[in-house]
Amino acid sequence: MLRAATFAARFLPLCNGQLDMPFRRTLLIAPPLAVVLLLGVAPLVLVLVWSFWTWDPATYWIKPEPSLAGYGAILDAGRWTVIVSTLAKSLGAALLCTMLAYPLAYAIHVMSGPRVQMLLLALITIPFFTSYLIRSFSWRLVLGRTGAINETLQALHITSAPLDWLLFSNFAVMIGFIASYLPFAVFPLLLSMRRVPPELMAAARDLGAGFWHAVFTVLVPLTYAGLFAGFLFVFVMVAGSSTEVQMLGGAGASIVSIMINDVMRVANYPLAFAISVIMLVTIFGMVLIGNAFFKLSSLFGEEAE
Repeated sequence: MLRAATFAARFLPLCNGQLDMPFRRTLLIAPPLAVVLLLGVAPLVLVLVWSFWTWDPATYWIKPEPSLAGYGAILDAGRWTVIVSTLAKSLGAALLCTMLAYPLAYAIHVMSGPRVQMLLLALITIPFFTSYLIRSFSWRLVLGRTGAINETLQALHITSAPLDWLLFSNFAVMIGFIASYLPFAVFPLLLSMRRVPPELMAAARDLGAGFWHAVFTVLVPLTYAGLFAGFLFVFVMVAGSSTEVQMLGGAGASIVSIMINDVMRVANYPLAFAISVIMLVTIFGMVLIGNAFFKLSSLFGEEAE
């Protein structure tokens, strides 16, 4: 009888809908949290564990024997150079996208009405209805020897011959990155700007600050979280991309994702996992640094003060 009474006291409120708020929150967050752990965290843990296993060239498979051979092989055959080059490309593309995204986000947020905002947002997102392959290939038609840019320059007598460096170069790859991933820098900035009370900019102007002074001393510091979030999104997307490099960089161009595919073809899984772990550690480190210095969590908190 005592056990029955205890059970009733604990679980009858559940039937009557009398749940306390923490318990309701737990019930609400449990299913998506389980999905994230199962589909997101668990594969990353496996990648980390398998990166320390041993590759058996006789069976082209991995053995559960602890080894650092995968990490040591990164220093062979110029693989470390590809990783550094990938990080440099990601850094450059993220910086350029962030610099271009800020005035664009400001124009969408402040300098346009609702209809113009919808039009600008549509222009940004519509290209994503096509594949990365089609978008990258279209730049070959623009930057090629017989492309629109070279034809225009020669028609205006600015150049006497096609500019070969426009295509199959780091310049072309960077153009492809910016065209593909610029929206990922715009949207976090829009979210960040909409959390800044417009009265702050108006107060700065009333106190005698010029437009640019108000932007750099009031708006930019209050949108650091959006700036870094956009930078981080582009950095991650570029670090994991391969289409732009393959289509615009030429036969000799390489990036981490291409290198991982090449390693996976010979079934050297520990090496592929070790390369992935290095990239993941770099990205996670950037997230922690960004949250410490730029308060990424403020994007989902209260409005800027």
